[in-house]
Amino acid sequence: MNQRILKANGKEEVIQFLEELKQSSFFPTLAFIFVIDKSLSFDLVAPFYEEAVEVFATCSAEVIYNDSKSEFALVALVLAIPRSYFSLVHYPADSDSFSLGKQIAKDAKNQFLKPALLMLVAFKDLSFEPEKMIEGILDFDSGLKIFGGIASSFGNVENPPFYTKYGLETHGVCVLTFDEEKIQIHGLAVSGWQELGTPKKVTKSIGRKVYEIEGEPATDFYAKYFGFNTENLGIRKNHIDPDLLAASEFPLLIRKEDGSEVLRVAIQMDSKEKSVSYGGDIPEGSLVRFCSPNTMETIQHSYQEMFSFRSDLQELYPDFILMFNCAVRSRSLGPYMNMELNAIHKLWNRNVIGFSSWGEIGNSLHSKCGLHNTVISIVAIRNVEDSNRKNNELIEEDPRTIQFEPTTEVLTMEEMKREIDQLRRDKRILGHFLRLTSDDLEQEEVKSSKLLLNILPKETASRLRSGEVNISERVPSASVLFADLVGFTSFASKIDPEKLVTILNQIFTNFDDLTLKYGVEKIKTIGDAYMVASGVPNHLFDHADRCIQLGKEMISFMKEFSKKENLPLKIRIGINSGEVTAGVIGKHKFTYDLWGDTVNVAQRMEANGFPNCIQISKFTYDLISEKQNFVPNWIEAKGLGKIEAFLLDLI
Repeated sequence: MNQRILKANGKEEVIQFLEELKQSSFFPTLAFIFVIDKSLSFDLVAPFYEEAVEVFATCSAEVIYNDSKSEFALVALVLAIPRSYFSLVHYPADSDSFSLGKQIAKDAKNQFLKPALLMLVAFKDLSFEPEKMIEGILDFDSGLKIFGGIASSFGNVENPPFYTKYGLETHGVCVLTFDEEKIQIHGLAVSGWQELGTPKKVTKSIGRKVYEIEGEPATDFYAKYFGFNTENLGIRKNHIDPDLLAASEFPLLIRKEDGSEVLRVAIQMDSKEKSVSYGGDIPEGSLVRFCSPNTMETIQHSYQEMFSFRSDLQELYPDFILMFNCAVRSRSLGPYMNMELNAIHKLWNRNVIGFSSWGEIGNSLHSKCGLHNTVISIVAIRNVEDSNRKNNELIEEDPRTIQFEPTTEVLTMEEMKREIDQLRRDKRILGHFLRLTSDDLEQEEVKSSKLLLNILPKETASRLRSGEVNISERVPSASVLFADLVGFTSFASKIDPEKLVTILNQIFTNFDDLTLKYGVEKIKTIGDAYMVASGVPNHLFDHADRCIQLGKEMISFMKEFSKKENLPLKIRIGINSGEVTAGVIGKHKFTYDLWGDTVNVAQRMEANGFPNCIQISKFTYDLISEKQNFVPNWIEAKGLGKIEAFLLDLI
């Protein structure tokens, strides 16, 4: 594809560049231009408009050319392609962003049979919602390719704009549409941010504005985690306020209902309404987690995904790379950002031009097209008809072993002072954040331990936490109790399901308390049946007596509860004693269970018993200390034949 590169610091250099193009018979039709915020001026770009070149241009916190962030005021890549291959339209922001998206898609489809969209977005307030605009585009045609970025600044411009031939636009969208039958585009957004701390629930939000997190005002929540003042400071924007910008380096990870993941950066705080606004929507009820980069791992992860993406393109190798790199990502990686850019440039071996953005439109490996934060998004662009393109080079480096070396930068005294101020602020905020996150993890560990103790014996839980697997043991002598609610099936068919669960929960909660009282282990519930073991995992010399006493109290409770609640329910209990095998099964949902003939006989004792009676086997009868109230009984047990048993009638 016919292309030229410009790096300039003033209007005269731009004019000279365009004049040299004409002299070499290169007549550009389209220019990608990125202007650094501190040099923002319409005059810098005006010469392109004067030469009737269509301009896809924006203000940026940083501009990117090939292997690094450029020190020039402006970088541009100009193309000489037929004007019939593309169209460029500017749309003013609309409060109904979804409808705006549908209109953009409709116009693109009217222009080309197979369109693909590149976008520059600018918004001076939250009335314009880029994410809703994307939803509108995809609602019109879910197959459309969309890539782009949001204009940015590191505090030099309050409302970063994109360019139009009429001036600088701070509230709208610039749409460059390619005819994919002529110009193909493929893209990928990669992040590599890692989750920190514990999940938090968004308890009140509307769109991208969050009012409460974990029931706490959102600004207070941020003040607690990042240690800065949020009182009476009005509206704070992250590209203006250095504290909020530092906190933005810890975006929230949100997992959507479709399983996709996106990161959301805090872009604005309103101390009056105590809200925090983000780069995209965060639905109420979402579970979110703070994230942070681990510099080298983040870069390695991004490179591996980019490596795979490049390999997958095969013969669809691009003519140049357009890049939308998150400004927060660039700030977080610092001097290592150039290391990542250098690796990507070597990987593609093509011209790379781009800018640092406040949000990136594209698709990642884990999500469909959407609005992202903290990603580096690349778009591979190729002229379908270009037969002179260099062949796709072989890559010999293994992305798992490639060594990255940080680039060296020489800073001026002023730049060094700013760097030191930023490092001090970052250190203060990071220290405060890590302390709070550590406290969260400790609290979560306590909760996790309590939860584990609810399903496993204390000793078994300790063995599991220490990393032991295949936990099992043979217990020579223990007692097993089965309890079953009589009349429950008939009762359940006549009552509201919610009330039924409430009643069952009341009964089993009381049984749980009784197991704690007698120092025995609840094994499990199966429908309306309740299973207990005594003497596992630790030996108890009186395990049979404990089961008898437990059974008596369970029957006593059921009599009182059924009378009080006017329920037609009774309980039937069976107990057997002997050798059992105990152990933990499962990987994600652990279960502590028992196996062996002792368990089977205990279940037969219960199944062949009577309401409000305890029926025990001969093995249990021989172990108990008080035998005088039991009467002999013989039962016909399925699969076992005739078995001697003993009944304790508590009717």
